[in-house]
Formats: sequence, C-alpha cells, structure tokens
Amino acid sequence: MKILILGNHTCGNRGDGAILRGLIDAMNQLAPEAEIDVMSRFPTSSTWLLGQKVLGDPLFEQRRRLNNAAGLVGRVKKVLRRRYQHQVLLAKVTESGRLRNISLPEGFTNFTAQLTQYDAIIQVGGSFFVDLYGAPQFEHALCSFMANKPVFMVGHSVGPFQDPQFNQLANYVFGRCEALILRERVSLDLMEKSQIDTRKVEQGVDTAWLVAHHDEDFVASYAVQHWLDKARGDKTVAITLRELSPFDKRLGTTQQAYEQAFAGVVNRIIDQGYQVLALSTCTGIDSYNKDDRMVALKLAQLVDRPERFHVVMDELNDLEMGKILGACDLTVGTRLHSAIISMNFNTPAIALNYEHKSAGIMQQLGMPEMAVDIRHLLDGSLQGMVSDTLGQLPAINDKLTRAVEREREDGMKMVASVLERIRGAK
Repeated sequence: MKILILGNHTCGNRGDGAILRGLIDAMNQLAPEAEIDVMSRFPTSSTWLLGQKVLGDPLFEQRRRLNNAAGLVGRVKKVLRRRYQHQVLLAKVTESGRLRNISLPEGFTNFTAQLTQYDAIIQVGGSFFVDLYGAPQFEHALCSFMANKPVFMVGHSVGPFQDPQFNQLANYVFGRCEALILRERVSLDLMEKSQIDTRKVEQGVDTAWLVAHHDEDFVASYAVQHWLDKARGDKTVAITLRELSPFDKRLGTTQQAYEQAFAGVVNRIIDQGYQVLALSTCTGIDSYNKDDRMVALKLAQLVDRPERFHVVMDELNDLEMGKILGACDLTVGTRLHSAIISMNFNTPAIALNYEHKSAGIMQQLGMPEMAVDIRHLLDGSLQGMVSDTLGQLPAINDKLTRAVEREREDGMKMVASVLERIRGAK
C-alpha cells in the first residue's frame, strides 16, 4: 500500500507540522507495512523539522517560476493563470466545456503522471480550503482526479464560502472526493448555508491530537532543555501570537490594537506571579512568509516587567514545542495549534477565535469555554478570563485528560477507517 500525503504547505508552520506528524504517527501504528510519501512546498526545512524525508511540491515550484517571470509576457501569463487556470483544470476533469481543449502547462501533466504510482492520495487537514486563500488550493485534488486516484481529505476545517469561483470548485471537489472528514462541526454549517455538496462529509478530528509523545526516544537539544528548565523552574504561562492579516479586516480590528490588548493580558498574568513564555508556531525558516517571533518582540516593548517575559527565538519543531508547553501551567494561544499541541501534552489552553475553527475544535473537545472570541481580548475582558482559569487549573486538568483521550480514540478510528478503505480499493 503506497500513499501520498499532500497539501501540507510547510512544517515551518508548526501547526501544519503537528497535523502532519500526528497523521503519520497514527498510520505508522495502524499500518506499519504502508509506504508513505509526504509532499511540501519547502522540503528542506520540512525534512529537518519532521525528521523524515519530504518531497518537493511540483505545483508550487511551477507557480513560483510563473510568478517570477519577467516582462510583459510574464505579467500576462500570471493574469491569465489567476483568472482561468482553475477553470481549465475543472474542464479537463469533467471533460466538459470549451476550455477542456486548452493544453495544460507541463507542471500539471507531469504531476498528474507522478500520482499514478500511488494507491491513494490523502489531502492532509487544517484550514486549507479557505476562500481568502483562493482557488489554487484545489489544484492538487483536481490533478488527483485526472490521475483517477481516490482522494481522502482528513481532518479539515473548510470555509467561509464568499467567493463564487472558490465555491464552484469546492462544490465539485468536495462532492467528488472519497471522503471529506471535518475536524469540527462549524464547517458543516458553513457548507450547508452556502449550498456546498455535503454528501461525502464525515465527522473526524484534527490529526494533531494524534502526535505521539515519543517518551521513549525523545532527546532534548540544548535549547529545548534550556526552555524546559525555565518553564519548570517557575510558574509559567505560554502564549502564541500572530500577524492577524488577512483576517484583520474581516475582524474589524488592527494589528496594533491586537498587540496592545495582548500586552494587557501578559501584564495581568505577570502580576499574578507567573512568568510568560512566548513561543512561535510560525517562523521565517526556509522563506516561510510568517514569523510570529517578530510580533512577540514588538509586544515585549509593551510589557511592564520585561524580565518576566521571555521570547523563544530558537527554531523548534512541533514535538519540541509540545514538550515545552507540557511543562507550563497554561497556554493562551492565538494560533489554534499551539492550543492543540499544549492540550495534547497535558497543559490546558485558551484559544482565541479569529476563525471559526477554534470555536469548533473546542466545542468538539467538549470544552467550549476554552475558546474565546477575539473581541474579549480587544475589550480587555480576556484578562479576567485568564485569571479565573489559572484559579481553576486542577479541575480543568482533570476534565482535559478525559477529553483529549476521547479525541485521540476518535482520531485513531478515523485513520483506521481511511486505511481500510484504501486497502479495499487496491
């Protein structure tokens, strides 16, 4: 059984790394005989962060070459691709319409041919199919259909659906795949409201819950051991930050307002006798376009007692972050997967909602109170919520242990079901 996992942009986003690692850990446990290939936009850094070989994404390389094309011809090609490429792909797959007669760029045909060696394609989960990210998100799935390969979409949040071209592709792809396994129920509501095909929808979990703790073989590096000692040596709250763009306009706020409000939360936590550790699930490693450490450094200028606020500048993978978060008392995460990683390593987490996914994940976990709308950060009320949470940690920890175990059990059943269907289709 040979399987390709694709759609994971880069492990430079440690949330994506955890999603990928959890799926691989589960598949290795349930089907040790399976041959699993992984594809990423940034294979060099992803190989290092994941600890196993990762293949480059040929569609991303093709897009990058086109974006770098110089002159008038290059600009025209970029405009045409943005407007029509996905329509051409859709016409090729459905074998309908005049656009089906247009030749595809060589990158698409080569990638489609590459897929023929696999028994199935798994489109790894996360918030991948979001209208703000655009129609190119569907390219891998459309090529997989052209190669006549079964596509399983595992552990996804999808939507919103506010763009007609995006909605057209979503309706076709989600209706044609073998399964669209959602990690929370809010996405299903969005699909139904936008009349997106839901026939292939199944309920599942975020695969980051399935990351094994690797207690037997984990060896802490010098940097990881330093932060473990720091977290264990004092009462510690971890935080994660981010640039809000492109969500800031939809949220009706600004980056400056977000950072000032978060500094208020940090100051309140420090006043209660805690040190604060700023970890980053996204860094600029290997040209990744987000670096949350820069946001943390700016926020540090707004903290009243900077000696109690520590910005982790080291390049850590998701497993190493899990070990450090597991040594903290609480995590307050703007990045959803910092909250999931934290809870998977037995530390409670408050997740800020800047997309529907955070609320949905916490609802599914059975702890909706741990998902807080970002307006509570902006109006200052999150400060009191964090304070109250710190006062209830023993009870929360007990509830969290049971909730995470249920989620892990459901996740293993989800992966086992996908593997069984792949075996049956061979």
